[in-house]
Amino acid sequence: MSRTSVHRDYVEKRSIYAAGGVPVYLIIDPFEARCLVLTEPVGNGVSADYLTKRTRKFGDPVPLPSVGIDLDTSRFGTLPPLTPVP
Repeated sequence: MSRTSVHRDYVEKRSIYAAGGVPVYLIIDPFEARCLVLTEPVGNGVSADYLTKRTRKFGDPVPLPSVGIDLDTSRFGTLPPLTPVP
């Protein structure tokens, strides 16, 4: 995940996947040491989004009931926080 991919993952892809009806969108963020699970897509176009948002920190299991697993994040690595671009 890079500075540019943060925006793509959290904003652009989020609405694209929701508009496409993707039932679960999982963002694994090594800068924030967390996973964001988005479910229940609604809407169309750029205004599409997910109704349910769950955040789990690295080390905690991430329940993914739609695929029948709990994702083990105990071995996920982290990266230093992004510094703002001047």
